[in-house]
Amino acid sequence: MDKEEGFVNRPPLLDDSNYDYWKSRISVFLKSIDSKTWKSVLKGWEHPVALDKDENRTAALKPEEEWTTAEDELSLANSKALNV
Repeated sequence: MDKEEGFVNRPPLLDDSNYDYWKSRISVFLKSIDSKTWKSVLKGWEHPVALDKDENRTAALKPEEEWTTAEDELSLANSKALNV
């Protein structure tokens, strides 16, 4: 088996025999990227939605160019987690 021991910029490999090993190391790897990346795994991520004039959610997805800085950061954290 090709192990990635000692590499901090590569995630641990998952195969059919090392789930316990992988689970503990992938959580540490994701946390090492940043805390928002790990939180996106725990909480999940939802596409931002538009608000009507009374600040109620609507069914329409908010276009990316209208996202707040916080929404952009959460989206980036989700993308980092998916990339791993």
